Amino acid sequence: MVENLTEIASSHSHLAYSNFISSLKFKWVYLQRTIPDSADSFHRLEDAIRNRLIPKLIGRPCSDMERKIFALPIREGGLGLDNPVETAPIFYKNSEHVTEPLVLNILELDENKKTIHEVEKEIAERRLECSVEEMKRQKALREAVCKDEEKWTRTFLLNMETGASSWLSARPLEIFNRELSKSEFTDAMCLRYGFEINGQFSECVCGKQNGADHALSCSTGGFTILRHNEIRDTLADIITHAGYKGVEIEKVLQPVNPDDYPRSVNTAPDARSDVYAIGLWRGLQGAHVDVAVFHPTAPSYRGKDPKSLYKMNESRKKRDYQQRIRESERGAFTPFVMATSGGSGPEAERLIKKLASRISTKHKDKYAEVINFLRTRIRFCLLRSTLVSLRGTRKKFTTPPPIAMCDFTD
Repeated sequence: MVENLTEIASSHSHLAYSNFISSLKFKWVYLQRTIPDSADSFHRLEDAIRNRLIPKLIGRPCSDMERKIFALPIREGGLGLDNPVETAPIFYKNSEHVTEPLVLNILELDENKKTIHEVEKEIAERRLECSVEEMKRQKALREAVCKDEEKWTRTFLLNMETGASSWLSARPLEIFNRELSKSEFTDAMCLRYGFEINGQFSECVCGKQNGADHALSCSTGGFTILRHNEIRDTLADIITHAGYKGVEIEKVLQPVNPDDYPRSVNTAPDARSDVYAIGLWRGLQGAHVDVAVFHPTAPSYRGKDPKSLYKMNESRKKRDYQQRIRESERGAFTPFVMATSGGSGPEAERLIKKLASRISTKHKDKYAEVINFLRTRIRFCLLRSTLVSLRGTRKKFTTPPPIAMCDFTD
């Protein structure tokens, strides 16, 4: 089965990965939970996963350290590619521990005969114990990895942020524009774990040395603006879907006298907010949202905590617009700050939760499903525009002469 999936991964990496984590890996979990001492039987399977499937997914060989990281759950910064040799004894031990009260009750070996409700309660408590133990094991593994190589500390921090990994657990449905090509999926994996991206030009057209960090920060070619505009348009569409009125993009602010404001405030006559809506936070009050996207692994940011970067960018946006919007527009202002790694700032999270609550109430859907859908949609929008920045050409081409001026006799 893994061999067949490896063949699919040669041309459809995203599809193969999604199939593995959502379906295939559960086929042997039942055996691991019911058969003791089965770890040795899974060595061949682990060899196929590590040496065949994973290299196809990430575009490079897999080291021992990376294999441990990839085995972690997606929400813990991994890929959910379980190592069946390691999980076999854990699954059997947990299964035996959880079902023990039920077995004793069925065989009537328990001196104090319990009702079915008491048994179910004890089973739930034991499941919780197993979950806590598994979380401790994963945390110990992350700490061990970070101790050996310090670079992984920041990688885990970024990948474990809310919404940063939602693109991995989502099904690659074409109808929602979630399916990545092979090269896009490989590049996304390299960005997630800081691997070198193959095929990039060694030098950018701006004259600086090229690389992932430079490509995602360089303003030449307009890709930073493209990334910003994609988030802006998606956010405006979500706000409209939530039922808010008067939604506008790039709404020009009312002119003000620059002498009435501190120097830090943007008093330009053509100043505008990215998204405007009525009643977003209160009654008929106008609400302005301004988008900012930054690259957290840029050289100037590497020594700073990701949480401080969100606050710094939010403060910068508030410094530019908040006072002017409150006083001249009598409106509310929300900075929508995101990192290229997929995380979002506190103000952005507050807005996403507000929109999810509104949509779930309006359409009578579950809040958890709605907010997961919104985060996934925004994450894919950011991911696609980020990947374009890596591969997109920044070279300016000379405009050819009009066809009417061409001499076809030569």
